[in-house]
Amino acid sequence: RQGCRALLLLLALTLTPACGAAIGDDCSSDSQCPSGSYCDRTMPGGYCTTMNCRPGDCPDGSVCVEFSNGESYCMDRCADNGDCRSDYNCITSIGLWPFCSVED
Repeated sequence: RQGCRALLLLLALTLTPACGAAIGDDCSSDSQCPSGSYCDRTMPGGYCTTMNCRPGDCPDGSVCVEFSNGESYCMDRCADNGDCRSDYNCITSIGLWPFCSVED
């Protein structure tokens, strides 16, 4: 019986989809973010992002946003506040696409 249980557990773990890190995820180090991005620890809870992006450069589910200081970052795309982490809002006033960030 233990052999069957172990086999079932292994099968369940094998069939469980793996979730990778995404732009906008919380983080405390760069290694927790997608390849090629970094952890912006100035944001609440950390924020996985990529700096100096261009439109079309960002991974699926994210959008390149150019801020008033001329810097551009890949940001988590959203439709409303419910799509964002707690402490973040869906910002619609900058750029073409709404994105999750903290309001100034």
